[in-house]
Amino acid sequence: MRVVTGTYKGQQLRTLQGSHTRPTTGKVREAVFSSLAKEVVGAVWLDLFAGSGSMGIEALSRGASFCLLADNNKNACAIIRQNLASLGIGKDKARLYCTDAEKACRLMADDFRGAIDIAYLDPPYDDKSLYSRVLNSLQPLMAPAALLVVEHQRGWLPEALWCKYIKTKTYCLSAVSFFQKG
Repeated sequence: MRVVTGTYKGQQLRTLQGSHTRPTTGKVREAVFSSLAKEVVGAVWLDLFAGSGSMGIEALSRGASFCLLADNNKNACAIIRQNLASLGIGKDKARLYCTDAEKACRLMADDFRGAIDIAYLDPPYDDKSLYSRVLNSLQPLMAPAALLVVEHQRGWLPEALWCKYIKTKTYCLSAVSFFQKG
């Protein structure tokens, strides 16, 4: 997997091997960033269920000012650390939380309450209750007009009651829905 464009364009990213992760495909990644366009520049980006960290790293490459990443898989966290280090991305640009998404949101609350401009979530598709729990945990972290981007199974739409639904784009078996706080 490679960074698509920006500062780190073409740089190789390591990914976690095995069936425990489902990396966001290059097609979906490019479509998400095309939809967000200039919103990414200067944004504080959150990558929950980060896997390899590719979405957060792509956001930094495209001009995000800071990136928060969270994953509860220790092997995924090791891969994210390696990817950040190989690109020279330090603690002044990114912070990694190696814990589950709900706990990560609680830990972020002290430093990032109301500060996140764009959150990208790619939870396991088979646990629909996880979506609502994480979305509730995420609400206090989001800036007033923040964007929420959720990857999910096609044919089902997660509910974020504190957000206004914008649109859904579908790709084979997956879909990406866009919301805005407010």
